Amino acid sequence: PPDVPDCVGSHWLSYVTVEDVDALATKTKELGGQVLAEPQDIPGVGRYCVIKDPTGAVIGLITFPG
Repeated sequence: PPDVPDCVGSHWLSYVTVEDVDALATKTKELGGQVLAEPQDIPGVGRYCVIKDPTGAVIGLITFPG
């Protein structure tokens, strides 16, 4: 996408299914990580966010409708 910085480069982003995306985004901030993409809905898919831990590792979190 055009809003991704050039420094990101080519990469893969894995997603992990979790119970509560919003709670884990909050916990990430409490533990010193960053939320790169705030929790948001993907219509017909679920709710997701993208987080980065304090060491720089990035992963996506997703909750599918129950």
